[in-house]
Amino acid sequence: MSIHVEIPEPLAEKVQDAARSLATSPQHYVLDAITKTLAENAVVPSNEQNDPLLGLFSDQADLIDTIVEEAMDRRRSAPLRAPCE
Repeated sequence: MSIHVEIPEPLAEKVQDAARSLATSPQHYVLDAITKTLAENAVVPSNEQNDPLLGLFSDQADLIDTIVEEAMDRRRSAPLRAPCE
């Protein structure tokens, strides 16, 4: 996979100078800058940002354990599908 980045001439010269001062190529300098920017501005998926149920029971571990245990007991006693014969 490759990404093509076009940098306008006045900025390209500054990138060249900065890369030279760090003893790296302009390509690596730009890639590092992009990687740092993406890491600092990580995007949270939108379904998690506004989900009112996310974390609703985070402080109710015992309640969730009870609900899961009851659901599993019901699944064992009344499976959703008939066993294959």
